[in-house]
Amino acid sequence: MSPFQLHTGRSPRILPPLVPRTGAAEEHEASRARTLLSQLEHDVMEAQDNLLAAKAAQASSTNAHRANPIVFKAGDRVMLATKNRRRDYMQKGDNRVAKFMPRYDGPYVILEAHPQFSTYTLDLPNSPNIFPTFHVSQLRPYRPNDAALFPSREQPRPGPVVTEDGQLENFIDRIIDEWRVGRGKKYLVRWVGYGEEDDEWLSRRELEDCEALDVWESRSQG
Repeated sequence: MSPFQLHTGRSPRILPPLVPRTGAAEEHEASRARTLLSQLEHDVMEAQDNLLAAKAAQASSTNAHRANPIVFKAGDRVMLATKNRRRDYMQKGDNRVAKFMPRYDGPYVILEAHPQFSTYTLDLPNSPNIFPTFHVSQLRPYRPNDAALFPSREQPRPGPVVTEDGQLENFIDRIIDEWRVGRGKKYLVRWVGYGEEDDEWLSRRELEDCEALDVWESRSQG
């Protein structure tokens, strides 16, 4: 059975005979045609069954090596794969090489969880131009270092820097919330190198000329 016959359900057209056929010859040809059609129908059904069996075997083999996706919930912290952001990393200059980019960065807080679609929306305060919803395959759980088990891995928190006027000042990582107080607002900030237990509410006056505030307001207005 040729591929043409399986695809179209018929044989290629051929030139008719030049010599007229007798009644017996026509009956013989009709019998052959009926036999051919019956065989063709059988071959097509067999080919379809083989294709379905091949797809089922392929799906079974793939699923056997595929782990069940991890289910996160809103509020969880996760690491985000960087493989789709390598171009942005290299465009920042400084002779950066993509192969030295970490495979994951973060942690980021999950704002919305859609496990039925295997997608999660993250809080990306310093990346307002990135669509914040990702497939679970790009995420992995964030596991903070346990200083009791691995004391050598504990990273010292960065200390404050001395400003031009002699004041001690810590770096702000990002703003994660705001709260209206009277006619003003206060902002919940996350300090660089510190966890959520050290988050602090600051007034707008304390955040003047702060890039984190500009990013937060641009996202709120968008």
